[in-house]
Amino acid sequence: MTEILDIEERISLAIKIGESHYREFKSAFEGPSGGKRPRDPKAVMADVGRTLVSFANADGGELLVGVEDDGTVTGIPHDEAIVAAILAADTSYVHGDTPLAAPRKRAVRIDGQTVAYFSVSKGTRYVHLTSDGRCLRRVDRESLPYSSERIAADRLEDQSRTWDREPAHGATVDDLDLDLVQSVAAQIAYGISVEKCLQYLDLAEFTAEGMRLKRAAVLLFAKDVRRWHPGCFVRVMTVQGKEKRSGEGYNIKKDEVVSGNILRLVDSSWERLTHALSTHTQLTESARFQTTLMFPQIAVREALMNAIVHRNYAIEGRGMEVTIYQDRMEILSPGMLLSTISLGDIKNLKGVHESRNPVIARVLREVGLIRELGEGMRRMFNVMRSSALAEPEIESDTVGFNVTLYHKSLYDPSVKLWLSTFDRYKLPENQVAIIALGYGGKEFSTQDIIDRLGIIDIDQLQQAITPLRKYGLLERTKTHAQAYRYAEMHRIPKREVPTYRVLEAAVARPQPAVSDADVTIEEAARLHRLFVANIPYELTKGDLVAFLSPWCDVRSVDLPSGMVQYGSSNRGFAFTTVAYNGDIGRLVSKLDGTPLQGRRVHVARYRDPGAA
Repeated sequence: MTEILDIEERISLAIKIGESHYREFKSAFEGPSGGKRPRDPKAVMADVGRTLVSFANADGGELLVGVEDDGTVTGIPHDEAIVAAILAADTSYVHGDTPLAAPRKRAVRIDGQTVAYFSVSKGTRYVHLTSDGRCLRRVDRESLPYSSERIAADRLEDQSRTWDREPAHGATVDDLDLDLVQSVAAQIAYGISVEKCLQYLDLAEFTAEGMRLKRAAVLLFAKDVRRWHPGCFVRVMTVQGKEKRSGEGYNIKKDEVVSGNILRLVDSSWERLTHALSTHTQLTESARFQTTLMFPQIAVREALMNAIVHRNYAIEGRGMEVTIYQDRMEILSPGMLLSTISLGDIKNLKGVHESRNPVIARVLREVGLIRELGEGMRRMFNVMRSSALAEPEIESDTVGFNVTLYHKSLYDPSVKLWLSTFDRYKLPENQVAIIALGYGGKEFSTQDIIDRLGIIDIDQLQQAITPLRKYGLLERTKTHAQAYRYAEMHRIPKREVPTYRVLEAAVARPQPAVSDADVTIEEAARLHRLFVANIPYELTKGDLVAFLSPWCDVRSVDLPSGMVQYGSSNRGFAFTTVAYNGDIGRLVSKLDGTPLQGRRVHVARYRDPGAA
């Protein structure tokens, strides 16, 4: 037996439950307690229009006019004509261009009083406005002003979360590029049929009418994807200059559109993009031509794949856009960032992810075009950093999600000038990035190095810092025991303890002591750091090189500056890096106490305070 909830029971239950995100009570009276008087009917009708619009722009809801906030039924103290006008407010006080979708409404007698009841569903066709053009949305128990663009974007997000799993009406297996499907099937399980491959990848399902393809299937494999999705394309524009201009100053050199199903689009758009980004092609030592891009190849690839995989395909009228300027590249994909992911978490490289198109993402992961979700952005940031280029800029708004890669240095001019003092060592970019952490005498931690280089494997960390320590460019400022105590005192992980600094001597711009300053990792094994004290205050670097050269190969001399006004050009001591194949202990013993310009110098091996 079916029980029907009649309107009177519905209203009684609503009053009993009280106001909420989905329910609003409006009084038809105004004034202080004990002196209530009927409200202006036009004000009541305006309230009806505003409330219904806010419900329709949110999740729908019901409105009771003639009920106080506490649930007391006071009714509408007006004649039938006014009550009829209030019931018509769902049209008269709602903008004519954004009508509500047939709300339920009725005047009902409750406890001997007339109550006007309205119920409106969530709008899907329009962003609704009041008759005076206001856009409102229900937020908790209030009707608040809201951006119409944001409402539209939220609705698109809701649609996008299920879009790739919905049926592709009218599409059949014959509409697919079967050779492409078969090639994917061969990668997953050799010999599997096209039909079984589609089912396994959740791209199709059998129904009483036969196999039914999902939208993801036609996006990935359609012969003519524009028939099913006109926005499945990448537009590549090359701009001459740093900004777009129009009219007589029009400066777009190239404007090309690459379209195709997603699997074809990945390759074709990448080919077009690498061509547009090419700066020059040169013949390498291996007799092969190599193209140089404006940006690191991995970073560009990750930005492009992110746009293709995570764009909002529910927006069918727009494609992805890549704009290449003189100093940067912008990749814009339709659809703002999902509301469950914050820009801050992405910028902080937390690896957060949620796939807007889970079926599409799964297929691309199965065939190896993408790796783990959430790693692409992190990889892009790390590659740009390790290439000493400025970090990517990411933005999300109602227009879409935009990634900008800049063709400019990661470091400001003062840091770049300071880093140039290390040019003689011919350090790779990852080691330069470590040195940059010590600008201005700053101490930094193992975690700082990991974050800067995007290191996951600890072996990579050791490979980066060991040569720097052997060169004498990097030293520990705390022993392991001191670092543990510091970590306990400040309640932080040990690897976040500042334990490294770039040696002061390197900051003083040491000049090459010998012509061969190009030290390799293999050569670093025979490098030694020496401490030389009790040297004459007027001694120069050249004098010290001349003193040591008969015994060993001097690689650098770090001679801290003294007080010139007191006739001291140095501080009476120096640090040197030497290359020596023999027993360094015996050499130190020979040098210790040797006369130098009237003084007997003290020579000892310099040991890193934090060395094991």
